[in-house]
Amino acid sequence: MDADNHNILLNRPGLITVVLGTSEDSQDAARSAGKVMYPLQGRPDFQLIVVVDLRNSIATWVPSVVLSKMRSNLDNEAIELKPYFLKNGNKGNPRTVSYVIPEFSGTICPQLGWTEGSDELRGILFGVDGRELERWDKIEDMGKFQTDVRAAVQALIDADKAKAAAAAKTQGTKLIQSPAPHPPLLPPAPVPTAE
Repeated sequence: MDADNHNILLNRPGLITVVLGTSEDSQDAARSAGKVMYPLQGRPDFQLIVVVDLRNSIATWVPSVVLSKMRSNLDNEAIELKPYFLKNGNKGNPRTVSYVIPEFSGTICPQLGWTEGSDELRGILFGVDGRELERWDKIEDMGKFQTDVRAAVQALIDADKAKAAAAAKTQGTKLIQSPAPHPPLLPPAPVPTAE
């Protein structure tokens, strides 16, 4: 259940999905990771989900305040994301696909293999088949993180192009397009530097 009370499937088939696991101590790193994902936002083949681990936090005492702050932050971020959505050919509202999941009770993180709390930013990359492609226990190098995720999206684009080319070859000269054409990858986002 995300901050907007929607049930979210974390490894939705058909999409490359990044799930970031953050805590109060890794919020700045989570913001940096989110920003390097901006050029991928709004693509029909990508989603970013943030799980905020609030177990053993004072936030469990005032969940309504925490949820309100999360929704406000998502509203503000949607404004920043809109240009990327448009560049990716998506005229939709970024806010409707901005997912932050508060983990108050300890039911989500253990399912992701995060049984213990951590001060580090963690992540999981899921492929279009819903299977885990890569796992990071500590995301420090935002450039490498961005490169790894972009490579997964590019692999999906290349695989779909190859399938379409093979189908066109067997169908003769008839051009076969994939059901959901992928927009070209936007240039990578600038990687924040440590101060």
